[in-house]
Amino acid sequence: MQDQLPTISLAPALSGDRAAMAEVVAAVDASLRRLGFFIITDHGVPAASIDAIMAASRGFFDQPVEVKDAIRSSAFGSHRGYIATGVEALAHTLGNKTPPDLKESFGMGPPSVTADRSAVAGVGPTYQPNQWPAAPAAFKPSVLAFYQEMEQLTDVLMEVFAAALDIEPGYFHDRFQDHNSTFRIAHYPPLAKKPEPGQLRAGAHTDYGALTILLGENTPGGLEVLTPEGDWLPAKTNAHDFVVNIGDLMQTWSNDRWRSSEHRVANPPPEAWPGVSRISLAYFCNPDDALEIACLPGCASADNPARYAPATAGALRHRKISAAKAAAE
Repeated sequence: MQDQLPTISLAPALSGDRAAMAEVVAAVDASLRRLGFFIITDHGVPAASIDAIMAASRGFFDQPVEVKDAIRSSAFGSHRGYIATGVEALAHTLGNKTPPDLKESFGMGPPSVTADRSAVAGVGPTYQPNQWPAAPAAFKPSVLAFYQEMEQLTDVLMEVFAAALDIEPGYFHDRFQDHNSTFRIAHYPPLAKKPEPGQLRAGAHTDYGALTILLGENTPGGLEVLTPEGDWLPAKTNAHDFVVNIGDLMQTWSNDRWRSSEHRVANPPPEAWPGVSRISLAYFCNPDDALEIACLPGCASADNPARYAPATAGALRHRKISAAKAAAE
């Protein structure tokens, strides 16, 4: 039985060493086929940038609820601003009715949004303006800097993905020029009482988009991944390492070659309830919402025909968002 997610160094992908890059590509492909998850080290994101956003995030969530509510997110399907506890129940996206997740969060998207990109036909509001808190002063600049780091890291990962799928270099880069990637900072507060039956910090779900880049504090009550054997595998990382996984959109795009795996954020053990909180950073990489998602070149054959009808990226993602939001209605 596997007891840890695969760990892959991105140093060869950043160096341009094609021979060493082949080992990274093979490791990523194998991990995505089996688990849909892996850990990356040597990713090029400065530790100082990570430490700065973690500190600023704590400063934001430590404020009273009424202060955070001043930037409460209101646009359906496009969380921009503060999302209070009780708004989401991620298990609903898989048809499992549970109480709301035990978390609050902040969400933002592309820094520049023009009026002509505010909605996608048949989907609704997608590219929405961001909302920023008045304090802490370091919050907005640290978030924007980190978002830019995630854009650059996505470019590196997408080149690895293209090589793993034997697609020409730049294929994904061209399709993510007008991306609608969402960055969420989640805060899982200490538990004041016993959770309701079936209630978790984040219920079991699969992600919606192309890929997710995640960094969470290594405290009790963290990320767990469901293995093909049906076991929940804790995702243990060092302080500045990222977890990477694909979402439903990439599974669809790859014609099920790669696995969008179920995962959850577990509650801490009872002895840790009063004092253990957790911050996690999640960058959800999404292409242009208007992009048609159809089977990638080379992912279908006479023996393995395309399994999904083409659909826009926005429509695929918003089906899941609709189900998660139902928790608050």
